[in-house]
Amino acid sequence: MLKTNLEALRKNDTGRSSGIAAMDDEVDGLNSAVKLYLSKLNSTALNQREEHRSNEIISYATNLEHVGDIVDRNLRDLVDKKIRNQLSFSAEGASEIEELYRVTLENLRLAQSILVSGDEQLARQLVESKIDIRNLEERSAANHRARLRDGMIDSMQTSSLHLDILRDLKCINAHIAAIAYPILKRQGALRESRIMAGK
Repeated sequence: MLKTNLEALRKNDTGRSSGIAAMDDEVDGLNSAVKLYLSKLNSTALNQREEHRSNEIISYATNLEHVGDIVDRNLRDLVDKKIRNQLSFSAEGASEIEELYRVTLENLRLAQSILVSGDEQLARQLVESKIDIRNLEERSAANHRARLRDGMIDSMQTSSLHLDILRDLKCINAHIAAIAYPILKRQGALRESRIMAGK
């Protein structure tokens, strides 16, 4: 879905964009089927390891479903708006957006590997990638504001579109990173909170 959305964005392809809704319906159906199947298993006698694994799979499916919703409800609408209004990003803006899509797709592949392997180091890598995503998003937003100050017409016309896409990709990455949390929690490698204690 995410790759299709990127292609629709690149090529102003309404056909690809309209196909995303059907993909999201399929993801929703698969998510429901996975949860139903695993909840039936949980009512039988699963050992602790199997129950943890079941919870990891449910977490994965739930986060993928949330990613699908963001792609369908937000990113697809933004692509449609770009096409409908015949907008074009500046070359720099398009490059920054594509870079964030690329990293997001890499993180999605990494999350799939983590689900299969349960590898703690890969899970750590995925969670730590949130910092890279935040830095990419902040740098792109700052660059975009600089282009606005410089009076670049393309940047002015696509300002809210650019910033909304960055925000949605950052949110998608948060859901992707959340896939690693059950594995890190099972390994005892996850803190309860990132918030520092008050003084």
